[in-house]
Amino acid sequence: MSRRRLPWLARPGLAGGIDKDGSRAGELLAVGFGSVEFGSVMPGGLADVAERLATWRGTSRCALGAGLGLPQAWPAEDLAMAWLAGLEALADSVDYLSFNLSAAANRRFLLAEHRVRLADACRRLAWRRNVLAAEHGRYLPLALKLPLGGSDEPLPMAALIGAAAGFDQLIVVLPEDNGRFARLAALTAALGQRPAVVAVGGIRSAAEVAAARQAGAAGVQVHRLFVEQGADCLAMLGEAKMPIQGRRPPDSC
Repeated sequence: MSRRRLPWLARPGLAGGIDKDGSRAGELLAVGFGSVEFGSVMPGGLADVAERLATWRGTSRCALGAGLGLPQAWPAEDLAMAWLAGLEALADSVDYLSFNLSAAANRRFLLAEHRVRLADACRRLAWRRNVLAAEHGRYLPLALKLPLGGSDEPLPMAALIGAAAGFDQLIVVLPEDNGRFARLAALTAALGQRPAVVAVGGIRSAAEVAAARQAGAAGVQVHRLFVEQGADCLAMLGEAKMPIQGRRPPDSC
């Protein structure tokens, strides 16, 4: 999938963690972000979140995403099963689906001992997504969220695994050191044009948005800046205040 088919990346997005169950969807979708990611959604909450988000999908120009997480105690051998269940539950409710490897409970899957398991899960997800697209005529972009790591570490193998499997986005959590944009540039150079890379973590100004894009990122997300500044964060990122008004969901919801 080309970046042209991910139009929400033209504006900053709101990262996951602000609203984990979709209860603030009406408020957040109207702020003016290019996308809003809900979650992380745990396996036990899939049905409720899917129903809630389905009432809002398509009500504004803001893309609606969901991030999937797993509890710490979730058996590693059931990774693919859990992710596939999330895909089946949420596919009709969101504009893209993100699989979270950056949360502490999920970073175990970044270890070399789980590399084959992660690659298998990613391939199965992309295959099932393609089957659903053929059956229903709607292609659902998939994203993998992972830490970028510091300059003294190898580039994250999970990024290459996601790219090889056919994922459309990599949401990379930037390190806090001064070389983070150089590190980002190294990753995007290694990946080429696919998948689209979205930078998140410590983005607080228009200059940092520009630096991320200069390093090859197709988009950015913010989290803490929105918590601190609310909707005013968009102006700090160099975006005009352009609320994306959504309609009221059905009264039954």
